[in-house]
Amino acid sequence: MMRLTMFLLCLLLAGAAAGRYQAEAAVRETRNELRRLERVKAEELTSIQLLRAEVAFLESPDRLTAIAGEMTDLEPLSGAQLLTAEDFEIAFGGDVVSPAEASGAARAETVAVAALDPAAGR
Repeated sequence: MMRLTMFLLCLLLAGAAAGRYQAEAAVRETRNELRRLERVKAEELTSIQLLRAEVAFLESPDRLTAIAGEMTDLEPLSGAQLLTAEDFEIAFGGDVVSPAEASGAARAETVAVAALDPAAGR
């Protein structure tokens, strides 16, 4: 009986050792994967910083001004190019109506419609 118990305990010990070895191997593999992912993360962060710096350079106003000067003949607006309200009215030939006049005209139109259509006044 003692030999059978000793044999079973040895098997149990061997099984526990094998389980611990498998657990340690899994932990080691997981740590290696974690290190790999941290390296990839660091590379991606570096890449993001590089791309942000590149975008900042490409969007810099001085650079864009230089390119616009080379490619186009555009210039800033001068005061002579701006229209006054009277010039706008002359150029586009429309009657300029103030907001107060517009609301009064709308009320007058509503009263006229109500006078013509008795059902609309109800």
